[in-house]
Amino acid sequence: MQTLTKYKSLQAFVINIASVSNAVALAFFMIATASGYKLPGGAWMVYLISPIALVGLIYNFFVFNRVNGRLPYMATYFALVFILLQFFVVIVFTGGFNSQYYAAWLLLLTISCCLSIRAFYINAAIALGSFVMLTFLMVPQGQGWSFNFVALALNGLAVFFGALLALAFQNFKQAAQTADRITNQLDSTKFSEKLMLASIADAVVGVDNKRKIVLFNSAAEDMTGWDAQSANDIFYTNVLKLKDANGNDVTNANDPFLQVFEQKSTLTTDSFHILDKEHNKISLSLSIAPTVDVNNEISGAIAVLHDISEQKAVQRERNEFVSTASHEMRTPVAAIEGYISMANNSNLATIDDRAHSYLEKAHQSALHLGKLFQDLLSVTKIEDQRLNDTRQVFNLSDLVTQVANEMEMVARKKNLQLFTHIGGSSNHHETVIAPVYNVRADAERIREVLTNLVDNAIKYTASGSVDIELDGNRNFVTVKVRDTGMGIGLEDQKHMFEKFYRVNNSMTREIGGTGLGLYIARSLIELYGGQIKVESKPGAGSSFIFSLPLVKNA
Repeated sequence: MQTLTKYKSLQAFVINIASVSNAVALAFFMIATASGYKLPGGAWMVYLISPIALVGLIYNFFVFNRVNGRLPYMATYFALVFILLQFFVVIVFTGGFNSQYYAAWLLLLTISCCLSIRAFYINAAIALGSFVMLTFLMVPQGQGWSFNFVALALNGLAVFFGALLALAFQNFKQAAQTADRITNQLDSTKFSEKLMLASIADAVVGVDNKRKIVLFNSAAEDMTGWDAQSANDIFYTNVLKLKDANGNDVTNANDPFLQVFEQKSTLTTDSFHILDKEHNKISLSLSIAPTVDVNNEISGAIAVLHDISEQKAVQRERNEFVSTASHEMRTPVAAIEGYISMANNSNLATIDDRAHSYLEKAHQSALHLGKLFQDLLSVTKIEDQRLNDTRQVFNLSDLVTQVANEMEMVARKKNLQLFTHIGGSSNHHETVIAPVYNVRADAERIREVLTNLVDNAIKYTASGSVDIELDGNRNFVTVKVRDTGMGIGLEDQKHMFEKFYRVNNSMTREIGGTGLGLYIARSLIELYGGQIKVESKPGAGSSFIFSLPLVKNA
């Protein structure tokens, strides 16, 4: 489109020059004839040039537009042909090859070749024909027939440079058309992207690998109060003032974009919020996906921010009800459990074996019910941010070793082997110096998460081993609990950390559970700025992996 616009401007310039030249030539020769001015060719010069100029004017004003619709480049060239013919007539009557206008005529003939390849072919024919014509026109003038090698060389140079111009312009035209086509496609793609971004109700924010904003849709403008132009190329925390569950500003330790860059995977969390213009809290469901360049290197990330303030409000009301109900029911459940324990005590009551088996099952059910109420209370406290949270810096290596020692007896009862790998070594068979991985969190809460993951691995592994692996890098420490159990299908993996979700198979139905343990684990890990995920294949075991930000210079 840009090439076509530029060419139309050039085309209009050429037509105007040609029209002015034809008009001036026609007027000059008419005035010269009327005033008796002696021209080099006399009346014949007027008889030849005036009709050519008149036809040129008629072409420019009445025929050009029709030809231009089909052959735009040739239409412009035809306007120059009439100027070339007038020049040739002047050359014939002013000395032929010796005319002072001959070099200018060849130059114009050469330059006009740039309009198209067809123009070059026509000009080459004109140059050859004019050379032959001028050669034979010299005889009647008494000069005798002679072959002008200088004129032949000049015509040859004109044809040669005309060919170069024609080819160069042809290549340029093709390249420009290709560039215009690509530009139009890019403009169309950008327009489509803008339409799509504008139609998305959720805020969309894109950042580069330096966390500077490169994408900002209208919903993000409404949410933050910034316009896209002002927000562009600004560090995102200056525009999107994320706060964690405790109301603190995001730091490098819990920055979700840094976690995405580090883990090179998508992050979904609802543990952040922002404040609007009136300083009202907007709870967010934040989904961040990394973007990669042609070398498959992280080039940035795109975040989708969904306002879940209303859902959070409803959830708080529901949690309040569940919390109150769970708290009130814990007392009678504890009483039931106590009375069943007393009935099972042979020193306090006398029952037969059948009744004892019934009471044992009732006791297990009461324990399960008590665990359910306890988990429900934990969930409501986490979601309402009422969890007793005593954070301190501690070495995760020590905690992993302690939990492994505590769970080793549980594994032995099922004839399973429990291995611990800290920093790439197994401390079951050798003495190693465990690396120090300092994290800031509530140690008891992390113990609860790790114990839950190891206990699940033991419960759902019929034979083989359970491995606890601990490793880290400059920014994060990662704990992996790997088993040799039955594995988890891909469809179930998508829901593993949802409330009350349990894989539906014979083993899970036999073992039982509340379906809240992994949800609590995910909530606690994200509370401390970490991330948890599952990797598994049916029949090949499962790995539950969580990472926490390291405390540097502790």
